Amino acid sequence: MKIDVKLFGQVKDYFSSPHFEVIIDKESITVAEMKMWLMEKALQPEKSKLLIQESVLATEIRVLQSQEVLNSNGVIFVLPPVCGG
Repeated sequence: MKIDVKLFGQVKDYFSSPHFEVIIDKESITVAEMKMWLMEKALQPEKSKLLIQESVLATEIRVLQSQEVLNSNGVIFVLPPVCGG
């Protein structure tokens, strides 16, 4: 299974590139499992863990729920929480 990942905001600081391809040896993976994968592959796993947990994964159209299954050859965006006013 291949998934194109695009990172935004502070999440980019924990990976060597803001855009990369993920190849997983499974036929399917949930959003929650993908977040776990991201936490394991981050340059600073312990420091980035909370940020990745609180981030949402989205397609070009909508935000995904934790138990949704990601599509092979799809693109997902990792969007950290935003503060402001």
